[in-house]
Amino acid sequence: MKKLSNDGWELLEVDDNTDWWLESYWKVKSVKQNYGLAFYVLFLVDPMYVGQNKGSAVWAVGAYEEIPSERPLEGSICVMSMVKGKFDEKLGEFVTCVNEYRNETHS
Repeated sequence: MKKLSNDGWELLEVDDNTDWWLESYWKVKSVKQNYGLAFYVLFLVDPMYVGQNKGSAVWAVGAYEEIPSERPLEGSICVMSMVKGKFDEKLGEFVTCVNEYRNETHS
């Protein structure tokens, strides 16, 4: 959340009481341009995972305008793969993507 916060996003809500395909989500809003524009950061569980600890099976992080009623296959603002390697680079690309969403799509 620190990287989002540094780019003008504020955490509004965290929920981990979620369906099998979703480990948890954050609701964040812009405190810069387009003040109040919100989106959801979804921590998506690997669809092949079987077990109780969903947190250990997060395979992607996606930004969505709304929380889908079922596991999303498309419709994201952007998605960051959590497969091994280059986390900092991927996180930077993810934050750039949501900043572009804020700046270009909703200006």
